[in-house]
Amino acid sequence: MSKFNGEAGAGLVFLILYLCVFLWLLFAYSTHIIKWRSRWSMLFFHVVVRLASQACGIGFAVLGFANTNMFLAFLILGAEGYFTLVLCAFRFIISWHEHNLPGGVSWLEPRRDTKIDPRKRTQRILAFLFLGPFALLIYHDNLMAAFHLLLILANTAIIIGGSYLANANLADFDSSDTQRRLRISRISRTAGQSVFLGCNAALLFVLLLTARNDRRTRGRVHPTLVVLLIAWIPLIVRGTYGVLQSADFELSYYNPNNYGSNGFTAHYTLVEYLMGVTTEWLACVLLSCTYFTSKNDPPKPDITPQREEKVVELEQKT
Repeated sequence: MSKFNGEAGAGLVFLILYLCVFLWLLFAYSTHIIKWRSRWSMLFFHVVVRLASQACGIGFAVLGFANTNMFLAFLILGAEGYFTLVLCAFRFIISWHEHNLPGGVSWLEPRRDTKIDPRKRTQRILAFLFLGPFALLIYHDNLMAAFHLLLILANTAIIIGGSYLANANLADFDSSDTQRRLRISRISRTAGQSVFLGCNAALLFVLLLTARNDRRTRGRVHPTLVVLLIAWIPLIVRGTYGVLQSADFELSYYNPNNYGSNGFTAHYTLVEYLMGVTTEWLACVLLSCTYFTSKNDPPKPDITPQREEKVVELEQKT
């Protein structure tokens, strides 16, 4: 029988919390405090995905296994939410570079508004598509393209691994087919989550390097960088939990012992919302707080392709 339980209550709490962030972003957009074509667009997209994920989570908690499609949507949207949040963090540090570095160019990524020959753009896309991170040997001025590629591949591996195990017969857990699906799914999902965790570690390196250079230049660390460093803490906790959840079947969504008659057990609900959902929401709120620390940042300077190349070369040397 469908009913409103503790899992649905937890889902509703975070639905309201994400709705608060969503309404603040809408207000900021409508009053032109922030721009659509900015780092905030990625954060807005993340919040929309998390709202949809929480709605599906509440639906599954109320309906139980009467609607398995709701459960699968909850899992997929949850993975997409973390994927977009990691991208958000990188976009925020790139935005800080563009507003605060002398030439207005991030050494992670060339400016989007510079004119790039369509043929060269196509060559870059194909290079990163077929060579992966090794394309950096050719296009070392666009590190973010490599991060994008790695995160997309990792996200695909997580979704494929989850979908592959979703077709397993968990009622016959010891069957050879179920064990094979479990093994392949675990490898795929753990590999994807490990890449996410590695990108989070790389994010810390970028933040620390940027903070060190800023302190050398100005004698202090910009408040936005401090907030981003704090936001990295819940991000790395979420990433670590993702790896553990993929590698350890006791923490897996697909472990029958984590379910009762109406959905997740109380213990699993607590672990999932504490380690998975709360950490993402905290990181999201901290990223939102950078609005207040960056209000007095200078605007992005106009830049030509020739000047961009010189600035990026200078930043890489320092």
